[in-house]
Amino acid sequence: MKLAILATAFAASIGLTSAAPAIVWKSGSSSSSGPSHISDAIDARSLLSSVDGERDSSALAAVVFLVGRDANGSEGLASLVSGGSIPRVQEKYGLANEVHHHVQGVESARTVARDARQSGVGSTVAEVSMEEFQRKLSSIAQTEVEGGVEGKKVSKAEQKRRRAISEADVLVVNVGANEDATKIDSAIVAAIESSSVRNVVLSSIRSIEEVKHARTLAVGDRFTKHKAARSSAGRRLEDEADNENNQNNNNQDQEGVYYVNMTPNIFAGLLFFFLFVFTAYLGLTCMNMIEGQDVYVKKLPVIGREV
Repeated sequence: MKLAILATAFAASIGLTSAAPAIVWKSGSSSSSGPSHISDAIDARSLLSSVDGERDSSALAAVVFLVGRDANGSEGLASLVSGGSIPRVQEKYGLANEVHHHVQGVESARTVARDARQSGVGSTVAEVSMEEFQRKLSSIAQTEVEGGVEGKKVSKAEQKRRRAISEADVLVVNVGANEDATKIDSAIVAAIESSSVRNVVLSSIRSIEEVKHARTLAVGDRFTKHKAARSSAGRRLEDEADNENNQNNNNQDQEGVYYVNMTPNIFAGLLFFFLFVFTAYLGLTCMNMIEGQDVYVKKLPVIGREV
């Protein structure tokens, strides 16, 4: 019964969000009363800065699982949760520390890795796949038990790639929505239960609809700021109440705000240019059709014998 309640809460917290969600597990600080639900908007950089904890050279500072979009362009994490494809992660939902319902800027693994570098959560950040993460976690466990393990012979590029991953203490795992759900479930749970991972973040790339909505809001906000800057450069309004009402009306009229490819002056200039080219071509063609006589004689015919 408790598991069913946790699964329902997990699906509701992920499936009903209008932005990219993020679930955070912190090693050694699990909450018995359940995760803290945070509905305030936060960007990916601030989120990764908040999960920074004690540094340990033998452990990963953070592992970020980033689920890609599904075939319909929706969030892959919401599809996995609604279909019940990751039951073991749903069991770990009650042990999470924080659940952020609105994370901004989660557009790709590259942008999340960039935010991780700027947040200072770790010294080195690497983008890895599911197979590379499992190899990294296995190598850490074998190093702790056996003190090192010899690998098979690989190419120089693969050796360079593995060296960069081995030196990284923050991993951004790019999880495809079409991958095996069982492997995704096992990898996330293994990271949560591993003592070598300090923080685990499960998030998803924002859906296409949300990206379009964010861009529309950005355009409206830019238009409002530009208009406010122009109005502040001119004369001030005498009544501040009227000014606030005008700003509220401007915010409500953002539906018709859009960008055009050219200004009216540029469009008029192009029309005049094409009209001038057409007129010049027509005039030169008509002048070229004017013909004169081809033969000229020195002695003119007798009058009356012209024909």
